[in-house]
This record gives sequence, C-alpha cells and structure tokens, in this order.
Amino acid sequence: MKRFTLTVGAQSLNFTEEDIPALDEALNVATNRAGREVVRHSASGTRVAVLMERNGSGGKHSSLPRDPNTVLMRDQYRGPTLETDC
Repeated sequence: MKRFTLTVGAQSLNFTEEDIPALDEALNVATNRAGREVVRHSASGTRVAVLMERNGSGGKHSSLPRDPNTVLMRDQYRGPTLETDC
C-alpha cells in the first residue's frame, strides 16, 4: 500500500492511497459548506473530516476560483477522476 505525506507550512498529514478518494470528496464538498464539517470514510474505514472555516462573508459558497470551461467529474466507487474541457 502506498503511503503519502502532505505538508502545508509546518503541518504534515500522513495518509494511504486508500484514503485519497474520501479525502478528495470531503475537500470538494467542504468548499461549498463553510462552517459545516464534512465527513467521509475511506475504503479502509478511516474517517476523513474537513471543515472550511467561515471567512466572515456569511455566505455558504466558496470563494475559490473556478474555471468555467472545466468540469471535474468524480465517482468514489466506480473509477478515477475525469477532467473534461467543455
């Protein structure tokens, strides 16, 4: 099993290849749910939780930039992420 370490600043997160689909989905869902914790479970049963803090705007939608010509399609159970250019 492949193991990964994600480092942001001085913080590190260790995870396995089995955790990636749950981590990916939780991060993407959390960008649209500011202030609410999003929980997913990996294939190995590991709990993945993501919380996007409210940035003071009061809105629930993310302010992350999105390319309007790119659609990101993901299915945690049936295959890899597909990126298509519309």
